Amino acid sequence: MINELKSHYIHFSLLLFVIIVLLQFNFFLFNIQSYKNTDLNKKEIEGIVILTGDKFRILEGLKILNSEIGYKLLISGVNKEISIEEIKKEFPKFNQLFNCCVELESISTNTFENVREIFFWKKNNNIRNILLITSDYHLPRVELEVNRLLLDKETFYYGVKYDNQKINIRMKKLIVEYIKYLRTKISLSIGL
Repeated sequence: MINELKSHYIHFSLLLFVIIVLLQFNFFLFNIQSYKNTDLNKKEIEGIVILTGDKFRILEGLKILNSEIGYKLLISGVNKEISIEEIKKEFPKFNQLFNCCVELESISTNTFENVREIFFWKKNNNIRNILLITSDYHLPRVELEVNRLLLDKETFYYGVKYDNQKINIRMKKLIVEYIKYLRTKISLSIGL
């Protein structure tokens, strides 16, 4: 009888845990959707920051800068082996922007370090408001990190969505990012 009760208790606990995780994951997905409708025309954006990860993020940031939103662009987290000239070759249509308005940052190797370097870049360039560009699924965690160092009221978000990705690749990225998001959220709640 006692073993049977223990077994029911364990099953109930596991079921409850799974339900909580699924609810949290749905909240995470809802958070991602909330970043979709960034209205760039109504924002007073001075600087644009792209977190590296793929060239589609960079292309999106260059298009936005080219449309005269913001006057300076930082590509954060660039591999130390890659020069601005190599990136320019990938986007020849935007050469004039690279000559005046684009900077690379190669110190950061993770999201927390990205945000730290963005903080210094903003301060050194007297930039108040930024548009932060990254993958849509990355935005909830980025916002958590931004709230550590930057004033959230001064940061607007733009998520690049990859509609052409296979569903299994997208789900894998969402699950991995969700785990990182939870880790960051827990570390912030306990003061780390």
